[in-house]
Amino acid sequence: MRLVFRSDDHEEYSAVRDRLRLHIVAWARRRGIDVEPSLVAAALDHKHGVDGRLGHWTRAHVADALAVWFPRTVPLLEDDRDAVPTALHALIGFLADHDWLDSRSAPPAELHAQVTDSTPALHDALDDERNHDLGTFWAVQMLRHGVATADPAAVGRFLQQVHAGELEIDRAALEEIQRRQEAESAEPPRPELPPVLLPGAAQMLAAADSSVALARLRAFTRWVRAGRAVTREGRLLLSDARAVADALDLDHFSRDRARTSDDLPEISLLLVWARQARLVRVVNGRLVQVKSAAPLLSRPIELWRRAFEAVGRIGEHFGGSNVFGAPSLFGMSLGEAFPMLLLQLYSAGGDAIPVELFHRVVRDTVNDRMGCVVDDLAGDIEHRLWRRDVTALLDALELLGAVHLSESLDGENHDELIRLAGRDDPDPTLVSLTPLGVWAVQEMLTEQGVHAPLVGELADEDIEYVCVRCTGLRPEIVEAELTAWVGARTGRTAAQEIMRYLQRVEDRAYRDLALFALSRAGAPGREAARWRGRPAVALRAPATGAQPRVECDARARRP
Repeated sequence: MRLVFRSDDHEEYSAVRDRLRLHIVAWARRRGIDVEPSLVAAALDHKHGVDGRLGHWTRAHVADALAVWFPRTVPLLEDDRDAVPTALHALIGFLADHDWLDSRSAPPAELHAQVTDSTPALHDALDDERNHDLGTFWAVQMLRHGVATADPAAVGRFLQQVHAGELEIDRAALEEIQRRQEAESAEPPRPELPPVLLPGAAQMLAAADSSVALARLRAFTRWVRAGRAVTREGRLLLSDARAVADALDLDHFSRDRARTSDDLPEISLLLVWARQARLVRVVNGRLVQVKSAAPLLSRPIELWRRAFEAVGRIGEHFGGSNVFGAPSLFGMSLGEAFPMLLLQLYSAGGDAIPVELFHRVVRDTVNDRMGCVVDDLAGDIEHRLWRRDVTALLDALELLGAVHLSESLDGENHDELIRLAGRDDPDPTLVSLTPLGVWAVQEMLTEQGVHAPLVGELADEDIEYVCVRCTGLRPEIVEAELTAWVGARTGRTAAQEIMRYLQRVEDRAYRDLALFALSRAGAPGREAARWRGRPAVALRAPATGAQPRVECDARARRP
């Protein structure tokens, strides 16, 4: 029986909830306890919504379920109230009886005591209709008036009577509920990000030193020296632009034909990039070095990070059009969409994603914001300008060493790209973060208050939770995470917890990950594997194809 679910595992959770509900009700009735199945399901829904961990219960979880969850989401009349604590007692008793409460749960006796202690809070919350959510509020009103909620005609008549003032409801409570839900819906959901492995200091230093963009920014800043004259608009003079292009070996095809410095796109980009990175600035008509930035030129990692952060502020100078810096055909500037791209790349855990997925997410975001399909209003030229600017942005990130670009050559993938793009000529580009890019985005997210976990942070969690979180991750991250989990406890303790989990796990991918962890538990793991009667090395990759490596011991094999 699976007890841990991701936030998007809706079908899997629904199937397990139905099975678990039946088992709990049957278990209770064998003990002479009459349990309402729908209330058991509601308690499971509470845990699924909180953290997706049906076997992880603390006193706080029980108190929140009784004082907040049931009053807010479950329509209950006066006669139904006593059935709620009975359902929670049955759920806790069943999990404890089957040894399915995870290692971080409170003892069953404490959980049962909390149910008793929080029952008065349940009654108090149910007595105040302001504690309902909107759907529960109306469901309770209809139950009180004997309205069949499954009958649309009956519901319609009831609402007409309420609107006409023929039926009394607590309108003050209704208004407060509506205000609260509007405020709650305005809060964006926090993403659940995968754990990542960060590069070491030596690897980061080597990557920053090899960055082409960083070398150019450093050389350009040193070329500026005491100052260079600029136009009123802050552009380089043509002679200076040609000179720096020659010195840095840039703009080969434009250098001789340029009439203004704007005709040298690589130098124009470099100038804006250096200004946004606060390496140079314009003072009294001259471009000068920023004195405080001078030490950064000899600090590659700090300089690289400043250049990375500046990418999102460069504006229209990537593609030379106004699409980048101003609201585009999608009603969103590329500067605004840049963080969305970084979050997509980071969520992929280092795997490549098609750039068409980024285009699709931007379009869907704008459509949701506007409440209608707006990108269809743009013409083909505007679409191409947007795509050109996205390409220029990705090229700059690759030049910096933050991303790796490749192309999809698979015919089946091409069909998927056509579906994502909604056009017959999709962009085949695939994008992935480099290790240095992963580090930079992790730093950025952490500074924004987003939890961006590192490998090893799951070491104190239950083994099933770790296995579920590890599915779909890169092999090296899976290995490191499971190895850290085993290393955080004694080999015998790790083996016992894994064996307890293996007795009920049904999904082959999760079982294989648990067996891999067992193989890392040393002698106790080998003893447990022999006792179980199966090798600790017969691992199969999870659904994504990730395959942990295993150093096996011949003594763990069985003939």
